[in-house]
Amino acid sequence: MSSTSSPFSKGDWIVHTYYGVGQITGIEHKKIGDNKVKYYKVKARNSTFFIPVKNAENERIRPVASKYMLRKAIKALKDKPQELDVDHNQRKKQISDRMSECSLVTNAELVRDLIFRRKNHRLNDHEESMLSKVVTRLVREWAISFDLSQEEAQSRFDDLVKEEITA
Repeated sequence: MSSTSSPFSKGDWIVHTYYGVGQITGIEHKKIGDNKVKYYKVKARNSTFFIPVKNAENERIRPVASKYMLRKAIKALKDKPQELDVDHNQRKKQISDRMSECSLVTNAELVRDLIFRRKNHRLNDHEESMLSKVVTRLVREWAISFDLSQEEAQSRFDDLVKEEITA
């Protein structure tokens, strides 16, 4: 991060709760009504999104995890799973709440718990979609943090999950 008034700089990798992992490609000024607003332009895997610079420090945005935090997330994947609620609506709320935290470890725990649930019960479409979204985010962050290709990070994730499921 930069030591200027902006919390991020061009080239920084970030994670956004809704848009996922992206890299800041620049800062742009956009006219909103009579005001000029400064935005980070962020390129994600399949999209580009903008974050107002003045709102960049909030709970929905964080820098890509350090290797230390990623190791904590990998450990969380290996920990004993927690049962998700049996009630569909409560389970949906649990998943939504955990996804909205924008915490790598919390997301890893959610992956672990959804994979465990899928092993014992059928996941509904929403649960499968959320699992896919959080796995994609986790693997992308793993690749960036450890300077791996997306394919190598996915392979390591798959090996880890396979190990844990068969254990």
